[in-house]
Amino acid sequence: MLVHRAKIEDLESVLFVINKSNSEAYRKIIAKKYFKEPVLTMDELLEDFERMSFYAYRIGKDTVGVAALKMLNDEVGQIRWVYILPEHQRKGVGTSLVNHVENEAVKMRLKKLRVLTNDNAYWAKTFYSKLGYKMVDKIPRPWGDDAIYEKTLT
Repeated sequence: MLVHRAKIEDLESVLFVINKSNSEAYRKIIAKKYFKEPVLTMDELLEDFERMSFYAYRIGKDTVGVAALKMLNDEVGQIRWVYILPEHQRKGVGTSLVNHVENEAVKMRLKKLRVLTNDNAYWAKTFYSKLGYKMVDKIPRPWGDDAIYEKTLT
């Protein structure tokens, strides 16, 4: 299986994928004064790792994509940190990761999943829409709105 639950020994590669992919994608659409690089430190990742289930997509020994699932309540979860290394995008890695997270959410008896993305990230909005997510709200941020997408699980 290419997607597996990330372990503590995967954290360095998970952090690399998140920071490299975020930099490539978002530094062009978020004003420099608001853009945080790296987007995530190891300490922050360790905190998230305790609160969320992380999944890694591997090709051979290399982690090329990541995603996380965070429980918001007994019925709703949130997909976080969906990042694919640029050279592996548009090859099904992101779809495999999101499908895996959705399957895990169903096992946990969650009824809905949400995901936030920058409203200017047209590629992310298209990606989530193709996977059945619908925009339900926006959150104003100093660097631009975040769009909230949601999907009812069956």
